[in-house]
Amino acid sequence: MHFLNPAFLWAGFAVLIPPIIHLFNFRRFKTVYFSDVRFLQNMRNITRKRSTLRQIILMLLRMLVIAMVVLAFAEPVVYDSDTAASEARKSAPPIIYIDNSQSMQAGAISGMNLETAKTKALEIVDAFPGDTEFLLITNDFDQRHNRLVKGGGIRNILQEIGTSPRVPTMKEVLERALMSLSLQDVEPGCNKSIFIISDFQKNICDLGSATPDSLLQINLVGIESSAESNISIDTVVFDTPYRIVGSEEQALVTVCNYGSSPRRNVPIRLDINGATKTSETFDINAYERKQIAMRFVNTSHSSVQGRISIADSPIYYDNDLYFSYKIDSIRNVLIIGSHTDSKYMRALLGRDGSIRLKETDNIDNTDLRDFQTVILCQMPEIPREIAGKIQAYVQMGGNAIFVPAERGSISSYNYLLSLMECNQITQADTIRCKVSNINTQSRLLRGAIRQMPDNPDLPYITRYYNSMSNSYDGEEIVLETDSYKKVMTSNAYRAGKFFVFYTPLCESCGNLATHRIIVPLIYNAASTSQNFGQQYYSVIGRDNGYSVKLPPNTDIQKIMMKDEESGNEYIPRISGPDAYMNYKVFAEKFMEKSGFMHLVVEGRAREAIAFNYDRKESQMDFLSAEDVASQLQGSGFQAVRVMDKGSATFASDAASSASTRQLWRIFVVLALIFALAEMAVARFM
Repeated sequence: MHFLNPAFLWAGFAVLIPPIIHLFNFRRFKTVYFSDVRFLQNMRNITRKRSTLRQIILMLLRMLVIAMVVLAFAEPVVYDSDTAASEARKSAPPIIYIDNSQSMQAGAISGMNLETAKTKALEIVDAFPGDTEFLLITNDFDQRHNRLVKGGGIRNILQEIGTSPRVPTMKEVLERALMSLSLQDVEPGCNKSIFIISDFQKNICDLGSATPDSLLQINLVGIESSAESNISIDTVVFDTPYRIVGSEEQALVTVCNYGSSPRRNVPIRLDINGATKTSETFDINAYERKQIAMRFVNTSHSSVQGRISIADSPIYYDNDLYFSYKIDSIRNVLIIGSHTDSKYMRALLGRDGSIRLKETDNIDNTDLRDFQTVILCQMPEIPREIAGKIQAYVQMGGNAIFVPAERGSISSYNYLLSLMECNQITQADTIRCKVSNINTQSRLLRGAIRQMPDNPDLPYITRYYNSMSNSYDGEEIVLETDSYKKVMTSNAYRAGKFFVFYTPLCESCGNLATHRIIVPLIYNAASTSQNFGQQYYSVIGRDNGYSVKLPPNTDIQKIMMKDEESGNEYIPRISGPDAYMNYKVFAEKFMEKSGFMHLVVEGRAREAIAFNYDRKESQMDFLSAEDVASQLQGSGFQAVRVMDKGSATFASDAASSASTRQLWRIFVVLALIFALAEMAVARFM
């Protein structure tokens, strides 16, 4: 027999009170003299024996009443020994999940909710026999939590648990718990139970889509947490498709107000490589998402490490957002075509000090991997060998621009376009038309055109090639005529970009070659390759890896990740190269807080990788345990129970999940029986 509240057993010393009263009862009898006392003597002996027996019985009954009350308050339970073997086959080890996310830092004292969760976990452990094995999991999903641990080991693990930057959903927690349990030596088809101790933040409770398990009993222990007014830096994006030293950069920062009241004059600061670039204040309304444009100039020649900060309390973990990117100081551009036809390209790109230009009409001895951009400039015919090399170059992350000749070979052009999975062209058309549709949201023009005037001066074309189709999944139309003819498109192919002009860039085919719109088109197309869809930071907890391009013949065994703050080095998991010739570096398991880590390749720091906390923790809205139970029941879970963490019967509720028989009711009944017996003896005996 075990006791859930063994401290009450100290009250058992109260059973000594009745015998003490009995032994120290110094009540004296008065002697009365009679003339003949024979009959009175016999009566006195009989009465004294009965009185002594009566007092002893009353004393014992009172002692039993006190003992039964004490035992009832100690909450005795019995783990059925007769069915221990069968129960071991039918019940899997209990699972205890502790939500140690950032939101569990709340409470009257920082981290109080997490400590409360640990205390409740200990009470659950104490409700089971001492030799019971448990499976303890947290948000970290550590490998050490995939093994069974007895009560004593649970206490040691709980002391080491701190807040985690990882934010799994409740659905993921259930899936991970059952998967971890399946790795243990348990019989299939056995009953399972899990204790979920959490504040049930609304953003992570997606249990409506969870797969039900009829053998799983879910016990919900809600940790009460109040909603807090909070402002968070949500995301940052950049509208510049290319970067050179000395160019202006614009960071579009999205901030969110999750509170019910507006905030005024909130300070926000942008730091680049440790130096403050811009600082300002902003106003934000209640529940508003607001985008703030922060401009600065790129002065670094290689790697940029940025941090955007706001001042907001009492929630601090989402006040900073880190990002990083690289600036290529020199870009190599190759023009394939005749010297005469490429004069406009030379005029646009040849005078830029950040671009190294090379022209050729034969690429037999040219390694295209040495160039960020290759331009097929008005070649009358594109040999199949060149088309195949362009395909291989683009799929590895290269950047190619195709400009047709005035009288080019349509069949050779279509062969290249088919390799690049683009729409093929038909005959040339000479009907004069005007460019009327400019896609200002295209990455090529997003930073070039701030605002379109009412009557813009747009270019016209007099010769162009028609397209067989008006739509393509990987195609983005950048320029279009008033008759919906394509003038220029941007096409995604594997890891690279393929830009297609449908009109030659010469004066005899219109004024596009000399119009000012051609400047950002050619310059941005020639300057951007790796910056399309660039990954500026990783989110801790989303193990999707960080995409990098490594030099050829890199020794993967000599790649390290170095923590900028502590200086510690780690060996990351690396996959690749994939079909796009990219490598994935998985380093987030080393990150316990937001900041930077450096990718070190063969002893040389290559680039910085920024890590940020998951913003799901920023919205401090919570569900009650009853609401979560309703979600689970709506998904088909049958055995769901809400446990009141503040109730005096919490431990007994936890014990009811084990194979136990609770005996406190029996002792209460026995106490009542003995009390009634004591009353009967006192009255009738």
